[in-house]
Amino acid sequence: MKTPVAVLLLLWSALVVVAAERGGLHLEATDAAAASTQQSYLSEFRAAQRQMIAQMAEQREELRLAKAQIEELKSGAVKPSNVAFSTSFSVKTDQHIGPFKTDTTLLFDCVFTNVGDAYDKTKGLFTAPCNGVYMFNYHIFAGGDHGAGAKLLKNKDQVVAAYNHVAPHDINTSQSVILQLQEGDTVCLLLEAGWWVAAYTGHLTTFSGHLLFP
Repeated sequence: MKTPVAVLLLLWSALVVVAAERGGLHLEATDAAAASTQQSYLSEFRAAQRQMIAQMAEQREELRLAKAQIEELKSGAVKPSNVAFSTSFSVKTDQHIGPFKTDTTLLFDCVFTNVGDAYDKTKGLFTAPCNGVYMFNYHIFAGGDHGAGAKLLKNKDQVVAAYNHVAPHDINTSQSVILQLQEGDTVCLLLEAGWWVAAYTGHLTTFSGHLLFP
């Protein structure tokens, strides 16, 4: 396909040849017509040139954005936007965990959901994969022979706690909290010394969390 410049040159050459063959017949009229034609094609050429310049600028911007995205992928700057986990205890018979003489991290090893793979069931630890605002919920069920509950820790520091005292019947307690976390921050549940929780096949004790927004 010929470019607008090539088309203009061909047309101009043709006009020159025609004028020469006619040997000057109707010279003034021919010159006027040629000038008019030249102006018309020159206007079309300039319009095409402006369009090409605009398209080239658009392509340069698209290339810049593509390069930026590639660099983000290389540097690991692209973080997951969907993070959620839901857990309980994996047991074959109803039992209790605790009471212990020292504080103990609760290992919720029955994982219902782990979108983003941010929860480690071997450590009972959630690690934030990206900066953002997260919500955590937990529910504790237990028999009434001992106090029952758990503390939620962020980077080993207590944030909130849930507790219910000794009673002549089964007891429940629950807690929820919204935290702003940085990438790499950790969250877990701690069983305080002297407390216990039920680990029943019905999964009455649970721990879950999810990313609200980055």
